[in-house]
Amino acid sequence: MLTLEQAKQYLASVGVNLPDYLLLALLEQVNSVGECLTANGATPGQVTLVLSYLLGLMGLAQGDRYVSSQRAPSGAAQSFRFQSVGDRWRGLYALLRGLDKWGCTADLVPSNPEGSARVALWVSKGGCCE
Repeated sequence: MLTLEQAKQYLASVGVNLPDYLLLALLEQVNSVGECLTANGATPGQVTLVLSYLLGLMGLAQGDRYVSSQRAPSGAAQSFRFQSVGDRWRGLYALLRGLDKWGCTADLVPSNPEGSARVALWVSKGGCCE
């Protein structure tokens, strides 16, 4: 199971920063699939990776801003980059699916954020009534 500190470290490494209360709620969901993974023969390393990637997907679903660079010894600066959430989502999803061969995370994976928009074109042809 992932701890709060491990979750913070992983999310920071992929540039996602979430408040603790939200991170704790996500961790509750993420850690709930650990038993399924273990029961299906996943190694401890596989469990850690699957839980981390699931957490990453859930964290990415919170927004598309991530830290692209940081500096310090006090010329303090932090830069953010806005990448397509869908691109980041697809990358993590591929990693997760490659490891979770048992489908333990299927019910918790947020849907692709780019897949929710729909476009429709309506064409109408009419005439004048006499």
